[in-house]
Amino acid sequence: MKRAILTLAAVGAMTMGLRVQGASFDSLISDLPKPVAVEVSAPAPVDAALPAAPAAAEREWLVLVFINGVNDLGILGFADKDINEMEAVGSSDKLAVVVEYGILGIDDPASRNLQFQRGSKTIYVTRDADLSKITSPVIYSSNDADMGSEANLVRFVKRGLRRYPARKVALILWNHGAGRLGISYDDVSRNQMEIDKLGAALALIKKTLGRRIDVFATDACLMQMAGVAYEFKDSAEVIVGSEEEIPGSGYPYTELLGRLSSDTGMDAEALGMAMVETYGASYRADATLSALRASALPGFVESLNGWVGAVKADRAAFSAATDAGLVASTSRFTQKESRDLVDYTQKVEARLPASQPVKQAGAALREYLSSELILKNAVKPAGRKPYTKAEGLAIYIPESQYNSANYGKLDFVRASLWDDFLLDMMRERLK
Repeated sequence: MKRAILTLAAVGAMTMGLRVQGASFDSLISDLPKPVAVEVSAPAPVDAALPAAPAAAEREWLVLVFINGVNDLGILGFADKDINEMEAVGSSDKLAVVVEYGILGIDDPASRNLQFQRGSKTIYVTRDADLSKITSPVIYSSNDADMGSEANLVRFVKRGLRRYPARKVALILWNHGAGRLGISYDDVSRNQMEIDKLGAALALIKKTLGRRIDVFATDACLMQMAGVAYEFKDSAEVIVGSEEEIPGSGYPYTELLGRLSSDTGMDAEALGMAMVETYGASYRADATLSALRASALPGFVESLNGWVGAVKADRAAFSAATDAGLVASTSRFTQKESRDLVDYTQKVEARLPASQPVKQAGAALREYLSSELILKNAVKPAGRKPYTKAEGLAIYIPESQYNSANYGKLDFVRASLWDDFLLDMMRERLK
């Protein structure tokens, strides 16, 4: 989830780091008058009657951003802010930037009525210098706009692909994120995208595109987990996400799009690394982001399986790996059961004598991570955050109970030995 810590004077309430698992958006508005639905004017959904993008041959890049602001992020203005950042660069004959935009906002601060936007808008981002309002044209509007729906995401991407064909495509999913638990929380529909369903949606997009998406990025918290990334391995070339929370301001879109606009010849890996670099440069602390090479994920699973096998074959290693104190000391993120994989393997091996097969397997795993899987990793020192290390990929390690209803649905569980290892760990702790 994006972190939102601001005083919301317009509605007479304060959010203090809203969390998906903790305080819901209901707590923010519980003391307010009942929200009044206010219709938001928007152009009719007829492409022919709307401003057209500059006539041009196939572009180099199409950047699609799905902005779900139907929650506190919309009310706090982060959605509008990021679109205004995009407008500082805009689109060109080589780069098209298209946004699907749904928001829950303030209609009239004096009356304290909340505005439930009826439907969503698709915006073709054009350049302007006005940071106070969105001036880009709406090219499509719809009354069916559940921003927690994978189907709505797929429809948006298909519209963008048809209207703005490009050699390379980046898709950014913007909202709250909760790692293995899902992403894109819509506080009106009460829906969200679960990871397995999002994986299926990306597979449909790949089928429409005829190839993998070049870059799939999540401008949302806690999403760069092994089980999450593996779900998208066949649908994207590069996967960008954060092990830790992402601040409310999210990606620095002006800097990112400015860099892409000046070098549209960059490939998927170059753009993924540029995302990490510009993000890392924009924050002083409490920020992590990494870019993964998706084609390396099957090899990563093989290396991870090798480490798990070595640990299970060594009683001392297994005892260390399953020790609750060791797990508790491993660098974790705001979601407690999300732990840094590199830090975990190193802490296990630190308890073992030299020349152990486990150490060899661990060294091979970490070498694969750094040389093949993780293209770029940015870490800014933790201020108020619990993590001590963030090497680019987190993994699920439950504190006391394995969540099979959620985790068991992931492709990662079927491909790796990690779930078996976790179940053995839970049994060991019960002895």
